[in-house]
Amino acid sequence: MAPKWFERKAKDWFGTPEKKMRLLQWLVYITNLYIIFGIFVLIWILYGKYIIQAWHYYTQ
Repeated sequence: MAPKWFERKAKDWFGTPEKKMRLLQWLVYITNLYIIFGIFVLIWILYGKYIIQAWHYYTQ
């Protein structure tokens, strides 16, 4: 009973090509957001001290 139910739900949610492409599009958007966020975190880890020093220098 349960496998048929899951199979039917998967077909309802991702069955049509449009739904599959919409899911893929959202996955690409989320992946891009994580990559951009990761780049900013990496920059902050590598150059955070210098960014803070520059901020203090320019705001005096």
